[in-house]
Amino acid sequence: MKFNVLAQKAAKGSAPAAYGGALEVEHLIGFARVHGTEGAAEIERLSALHGWLDDGLLPDGRRVVPFGRWATACAAYARDGVAGLRPLLADPAMASFAIGMLEAVRTRDAITELLAYCERADWHTSNADAAPWSALGALNMQLSFEDSVPIDATLQHALYETAVKAWGATSITHLKAVALYALRGAPLAASLAWVDALVVADPALVSARRLVLKSLNRRLDASYATPDARKRREIAKVRGRAT
Repeated sequence: MKFNVLAQKAAKGSAPAAYGGALEVEHLIGFARVHGTEGAAEIERLSALHGWLDDGLLPDGRRVVPFGRWATACAAYARDGVAGLRPLLADPAMASFAIGMLEAVRTRDAITELLAYCERADWHTSNADAAPWSALGALNMQLSFEDSVPIDATLQHALYETAVKAWGATSITHLKAVALYALRGAPLAASLAWVDALVVADPALVSARRLVLKSLNRRLDASYATPDARKRREIAKVRGRAT
């Protein structure tokens, strides 16, 4: 997206400019990924100009996108890359926005940063929107499908340990499912053995276990061929149109 297009979207639309105008979060993320330091300055300029909100909860109880916080995360990435998001991950108010940016980046460095965050995380929360669970969900989206980000066995093992730890820390079914599904991104013998030995009764977890076993067996099969970069792009486009 060009500078003038971003500015026009921020100034127009049915929503007030303080709520982002016609902008979508994806517009900011895409802009940040392309335009570097100059893009960071433009994002910060628009945020200050329009008074983008840091708090998405309005006084009347309505919720809007907190574009102010998204601007902070996007500008940090545009200026300093993945490293620029590291301080934001340490800030409870900004961690979820930094995680959202890392999920969109889809690089090995982003995976490494998400895993490092997960290794430090406290999983004892029932809130599915809590930053650690958002990070694990982001790893699932980046690593569990045919267009997944290629990572080595070291990172796969870190994901395996993270998912098993998260599973054991919660009794909430849908959070256990998040941990279980994330294991698809760690196609290791240890992952397969752990899931195979898992005993679950909840129908949602029975279904998840079956799907994860199928994925791990397929990826560990000697005949499995990882899609090349071109094929991954094609798969990503198809999946993007479907969603």
